[in-house]
Amino acid sequence: MVKKRTDAEDTKRRIVEKAGQLFATKGYNAVTMNEVCESAAVSKGSLYHHFPSKDELLLYVIEEDAAEWQYRWESLRVAHHSLEEQLSLLAEHYADDFQNPLSKALEEFARSQVISEDILGRILSINELTVQACRTLLEEGMNRGDIQSGHLDEKVMIVSSMLEGLGKMYYVYDRDKEKDKVKHIYRHAVHILLNGMRAGERP
Repeated sequence: MVKKRTDAEDTKRRIVEKAGQLFATKGYNAVTMNEVCESAAVSKGSLYHHFPSKDELLLYVIEEDAAEWQYRWESLRVAHHSLEEQLSLLAEHYADDFQNPLSKALEEFARSQVISEDILGRILSINELTVQACRTLLEEGMNRGDIQSGHLDEKVMIVSSMLEGLGKMYYVYDRDKEKDKVKHIYRHAVHILLNGMRAGERP
């Protein structure tokens, strides 16, 4: 039996949705809590009950977005079996998120103030979700004997950095009109990289 959401849960979900839209379109600094109240049609008391500050609201929105990214990735990868296919798909998934306006809002937030240890930990945890997707694929590849064993952390750093860097192609190519060209470059880059990590090759 599916549990129904309470009014408080519905209110919180509406706040997160509307705040996410505002942060995505206006950035962090330009959004006010009054705007969030108006957009979500909630009182200030209700907003501050769920989110005591704009910082907390932004971080929650980003964490929810990152969890959705992870969920979409897990759904995508089940239909692809080889390491090369999955890494190529992960490269595309990284790139789809490269121009995520919420990521830009988080960068603006991080530059605008002194970050506490707690907030820094949450930001690092958000970033770790994408790195963990890469780690899982490489670890599985090692366990199957597809790629050289050992130096997992080093390989994760190299591969995840490459995947993130590939997203910058959208500064050069049109996301919609040249999608096939970009996809070809992803696959070529992954193929080149994997050739250097195949089991039996020198590390």
